[in-house]
Amino acid sequence: MVYCSPAELKKAVDEAIAVYNRTPHESLDNVSPNDVYAGRKEEILERRKEKKRLTLERRKQYNLNPNNQSPDRHQIANSP
Repeated sequence: MVYCSPAELKKAVDEAIAVYNRTPHESLDNVSPNDVYAGRKEEILERRKEKKRLTLERRKQYNLNPNNQSPDRHQIANSP
């Protein structure tokens, strides 16, 4: 791409940096640099861990249920 002025170039670079910083990175455990900088990484990872636990529990209950009916969400969330 050809830029006709320094202002156009600056605008394109600023946009590229913004996109880069809000995109999750594998090296940051798929958390964006913005979230890491803001101190939200651990909170995000904990929410993912809990969501994964609930999903695995729901799948387990579904597969063990002879009628193959999905268990109630509140029932799973309140189980030990």
